[in-house]
Amino acid sequence: MYYIFSYKKRWNIHFHTKTIEQTFSLLDSDHSGLTEESVYARQEKYGLNILPSEPEMSFLEHFLQQFKSPIIYVLLIASFMALIIQEYTDAGFILLVLLLNAVIGTYQEYSASQKAKLLQNLIKTNVMVLRDGELQEVDSRQIVTGDILIFEPGTKVSADVRIVEANNLMVDESLLTGESIDVHKDALFVSANEDLLISERKNMLFAGTYISSGRGLGIVTAIGKETEAGKIAQLLSKKSIAKIPLVEKMEKLSFTISIAIAIMVIILFTVGVLKDMEFYGLFLFAVALAVSTIPEGLPVAITVALTSASLSMSRKNVIIRKLAAIEGLGACTLIASDKTGTLTQNRLSVEYFISPHMVYDTDSLDDVHDMVYLASVLCNEMHYKESEEGGVDFYGDQVDIALAQFAANADESYITSSRSYRKIDEIPYEPINRFSAVMMELDELIFQFSKGSPETVLEHCNVTQEEKIEILNEVDAWALKGYRTIALAYKESSDESVINLRNFTYLGFVAIIDPVREESPEAINKAQEAGIKVVMITGDHPNTAFSIAQELGIASSREEVMSEKELLAWEDGGAVAEALKDKSVFSRVTPAQKMMIVMAYQSLGHYVAVTGDGVNDAPALRHANIGVAMGKSGTDIAKATSDIILTDDNFTSIVNGIEEGRRAHDNIRKVVYLLISTGFAELVLVMLSFLTGLPLPLLPVQLLWLNLVTNGIEDVMLGLEKAEPGLLQRKPRSPKEPIFNRLMLRRIFIGGLYIGVTSFVLFYILLKNGESEESARNIILLLMVLFENVHVFNARTETNYLHKVGYRSSMFLIFWVIFTQLLHIACLYIPFMQNVLSTQPVSFNMWLELAMIALGLVAVMEADKWVMSKRRSV
Repeated sequence: MYYIFSYKKRWNIHFHTKTIEQTFSLLDSDHSGLTEESVYARQEKYGLNILPSEPEMSFLEHFLQQFKSPIIYVLLIASFMALIIQEYTDAGFILLVLLLNAVIGTYQEYSASQKAKLLQNLIKTNVMVLRDGELQEVDSRQIVTGDILIFEPGTKVSADVRIVEANNLMVDESLLTGESIDVHKDALFVSANEDLLISERKNMLFAGTYISSGRGLGIVTAIGKETEAGKIAQLLSKKSIAKIPLVEKMEKLSFTISIAIAIMVIILFTVGVLKDMEFYGLFLFAVALAVSTIPEGLPVAITVALTSASLSMSRKNVIIRKLAAIEGLGACTLIASDKTGTLTQNRLSVEYFISPHMVYDTDSLDDVHDMVYLASVLCNEMHYKESEEGGVDFYGDQVDIALAQFAANADESYITSSRSYRKIDEIPYEPINRFSAVMMELDELIFQFSKGSPETVLEHCNVTQEEKIEILNEVDAWALKGYRTIALAYKESSDESVINLRNFTYLGFVAIIDPVREESPEAINKAQEAGIKVVMITGDHPNTAFSIAQELGIASSREEVMSEKELLAWEDGGAVAEALKDKSVFSRVTPAQKMMIVMAYQSLGHYVAVTGDGVNDAPALRHANIGVAMGKSGTDIAKATSDIILTDDNFTSIVNGIEEGRRAHDNIRKVVYLLISTGFAELVLVMLSFLTGLPLPLLPVQLLWLNLVTNGIEDVMLGLEKAEPGLLQRKPRSPKEPIFNRLMLRRIFIGGLYIGVTSFVLFYILLKNGESEESARNIILLLMVLFENVHVFNARTETNYLHKVGYRSSMFLIFWVIFTQLLHIACLYIPFMQNVLSTQPVSFNMWLELAMIALGLVAVMEADKWVMSKRRSV
């Protein structure tokens, strides 16, 4: 076979110069698609359809990455200096601290990268492929050259393809060409020019592009690195992955704080030198103080917190495509939701057929005209295959499936015979047109069929103005009951060669029901209690939209609905955003209008999350603060332009995601608060000692030890904290509000000052009462360990009292605090550690006194919450 023996040569073939039949021959395929055996053989020989990517960092590379820091370099210099002057204990301890820090950092970063990889694997692109004559949905990574792919609006092209059939096929090729104008495709186009530009190859589709409109079918000519996109990927030089905006902010914050601390450390160092203090000891102390106070681990801890939050969201059916969206989701103030599938079950079924003279329910369809069923099946883009049980399985748009099932319930032969009819011409359904039409040859007779919104279809029909008004009044009445209405029409047209939208015979309309999800009203109520406005944007009839919105609790009066005419008047009037303030439902919305609605709400100060599933939703998803795509029913382009994907297409998952977003933001603040306040406290202690002429309150190795046992992993534990009580009852925070706000500064100042000043006062009293410097430092070190282990619990909540938060959700944090405290106690008694850290046992009475002082920090912070709550209530 040519494919098997000449695979490498095949890549030199320019398929845009080949006819359709030549392409099938060269690829050893046919119009019914490949066999499963052939697919497996090609996958075994040539691999999966995957673009080349940079190899991920190994565990060892993550470990070595921990040493790429100026602070680490200085510590290494310090350990080298210690070796020179034969201070082997100090040198060994510094190296041990560096090793332990590297192990902890490696575990955190490697764990975060593995979780991120797991999340990426959850985001898949499926394609419709024809194999063994049957239509199948497969992972895009599984397709091979020679496969036959089917394309619909919104579909992502997952490989390079020679088009076999094209019906008004328009493609967005901006990824490859940079041109934003959609390209029209022609299956019959063949060029003699092998060097034709990509944008001029009208008979080809390329990996990474999107179908904008129309329908198509094609044969795969290249996969993976051999596609045009793959060739570009191979040419790209290695570049660093873009950082999460929040992490970038934290890195800048860490850098700013580091500079400030570095300046203070340099000042302390200079003062020490002027006081004739020992150079090496002073240098080592300055380095240790910098390591202990600079929040170098802040960005890593935040990345771990965000990644863990995204994994938690994935378990609640929310897949995060961009980690920055987690923080944004917590700030959401308005959700602009689709109706079908998100708020409803997306299980559409035809309940009634309403002809011009009679209403038929699904149990009395015997007298319904054959043309009704033919219009339902033939003017339809669903796909089907016979199931193993003997029935028929349908695939495609839910409205089309409902109509096909409606005909199949009357007689399954309407479905099975549809493939024997020849299609002459077609106008595919596009949301902006609100109808579709088809011309078919049925037993040597030519018929045209049309279906769509009653207002649009009636424009094609032979009805008087009075009849039209009467029909539309009936449509309004059914829509007000919550039914979706789809009109059907036909005409015999043996004298026409293309569809002519005139002189159709109106058949009637079907009333389709799509039940509301049971959990949706409660989820909407939770969102509203959280201070989030929920609006519904749909293409449905205004009455249908209002009926559903009323059932959901989104709207209570008809005045909250903005209809098609009002939308048009709103556009013509310059789209004044104020007009939307009292609106909760938008019906008959076009893609451009949906985008304008989103932008209008943003201009009113809202942080907007938008749901969508189709190609028509892509503009709104792109302009939203948070774009939310549907994982089940969503098109590829909707998913690609979104920040978040709902795997269950359920509105409840958005609310769960908002709760997780708020939790992640809270936890980030907890991490920032803990690291900055404890560093500030240590700086206060040292500065006061220097200013009053007291000796150093802690030795360099004691500072390094304090930083290792208290902040080494507690910050990550805080990043994993569960949500606080009443999280969804809070009003949304302002998206512009920085992490480092007034409340944060107040709490850092109060907590840090209490720790630093209290420790200094105790150090002063101990020395005045005759304690040796070594003994006083030992007690202060123990007090600082107690302080920081107590303070981590203060960091668990900013506004709630500690007893209201509970402790069952933080068992790992409690265990770690107990472990670190026991570890330090051991250091008071183990001779080797006594020599390294200059520690010694402490009396029971001293233990009690230190514990009471440390617990006083809790009392101070709880008292501050009480004061703040009183101020808010005034």
